[in-house]
Amino acid sequence: MSAFKRRGAAPWIVLIAAVAGLFGSGQITEAKLERMLRAAWGVLVQEEPQQRGTSRRSRGDTEPLSGLARIIDGDTLDLDQTRIRLRGIDALESDQRCTGRGQGSYDCGKQARDALVALIGGADVTCVPDGSETYGRVVATCSVPRRNGNGSLELNAAMVRTGFAFDCPRFSKGAYADEEKAAKAARSGAWSGRFEYPWEFRGRDNACGRD
Repeated sequence: MSAFKRRGAAPWIVLIAAVAGLFGSGQITEAKLERMLRAAWGVLVQEEPQQRGTSRRSRGDTEPLSGLARIIDGDTLDLDQTRIRLRGIDALESDQRCTGRGQGSYDCGKQARDALVALIGGADVTCVPDGSETYGRVVATCSVPRRNGNGSLELNAAMVRTGFAFDCPRFSKGAYADEEKAAKAARSGAWSGRFEYPWEFRGRDNACGRD
């Protein structure tokens, strides 16, 4: 059964009609309308947790997971039949586009995913859950062995350093602020041009606890 049928069509028809009315009266901008509709659609089509492969983990479970990962996007991966959300960061959305210096518009969301794939490099990933979940995903800090054999590389921090993900102080308590400053200074990733923060792109301006 589709998400639309499960949740019922009537409330969404009323919501869309109300939003369209506000736009028609000039009370909201076209950009704001797009964000509101994108956020509403995201809720409408949201999959149930058991459909996302997270049934092997329950809230509060902090037992580490380890193995080969399947990368979903710049901050999400599947590991041991469990969907993992990298804690404390927010990566560019898969369908986002950015503007690079001298290169026009490009698929920066896809590059965020590619950056995480490159950081992992086919190695086994170890994720340590913090006991919480978000939208059916286990929240965790993940790492891979460094290629020089000297210790491990934390993927959460490394993704921020690539410039395709950003610190979320509401959840990280500022743990990745230095990585973000370094990425910005080096004009890494999206910082090389113009972009929209992923939480703004989703229409949730304060989701990460940033102005």
